[in-house]
Amino acid sequence: MRLSAQADYAVRAVFELARHEPGAVLHTGDIAAAQRIPGARLAKVIHDLARADLVRTQRGSQGGVTLARPAGEISVRDVYEAVEGPILLCRCRQRVEPCTDDGCDTHDFWYGVETLLTEELQTTTFAALARAR
Repeated sequence: MRLSAQADYAVRAVFELARHEPGAVLHTGDIAAAQRIPGARLAKVIHDLARADLVRTQRGSQGGVTLARPAGEISVRDVYEAVEGPILLCRCRQRVEPCTDDGCDTHDFWYGVETLLTEELQTTTFAALARAR
């Protein structure tokens, strides 16, 4: 399994915002430079995060990006799913391949891994990540 660049950039961008005082407005160029994210890719990520109401954007000379709610209320899962959609490891749950009526042989295993991963991402907030840094 691999983390997509899009998801990685989204987590790093929100982490950068969480490192600053609540309500801080950062220019996208500053976020890109601090986290080594290509500017063009960051713009798409910020758009997805804003659409999910995780960040707010402001235009103008005093504009930039800010968290839409406290860092302690934003989980890594929220950010991941804002850019990637739901976490689905089972191919049948992704609707790539249908399961048999009684389930495929590895369905329970992958569903268990999916559940563990989802729970870990849900319980990890950006406030916790910023404190750990």
